[in-house]
Amino acid sequence: MVERAFRARGLEVPRNGMTTQSLEMTNALLATGRFLAILPAVMLHFSAKRLGLKILPVDLPFKPWPVGIVTLKNRTPNPVAQIFIESARKIVKPFAKTN
Repeated sequence: MVERAFRARGLEVPRNGMTTQSLEMTNALLATGRFLAILPAVMLHFSAKRLGLKILPVDLPFKPWPVGIVTLKNRTPNPVAQIFIESARKIVKPFAKTN
């Protein structure tokens, strides 16, 4: 995805890179000032100021993947799952695009 974004803009893909699933590692590398990262908008929305991150205005040439909630037909989710679903919907509502 990152390589595709660079190439779509006619840029060379950086030679040195790393991939990690650890947000702590990503934040530690960013804090050195020698690294760039692509992070989810929701993380930047809630954490950029607290983590001292500077958001660069980059328009990526692809759309994010859709995300959905799936439940079993004719089964009511348990109370914990219902709370999770309600909370998830409340959190993402400000990010919804209205057309």
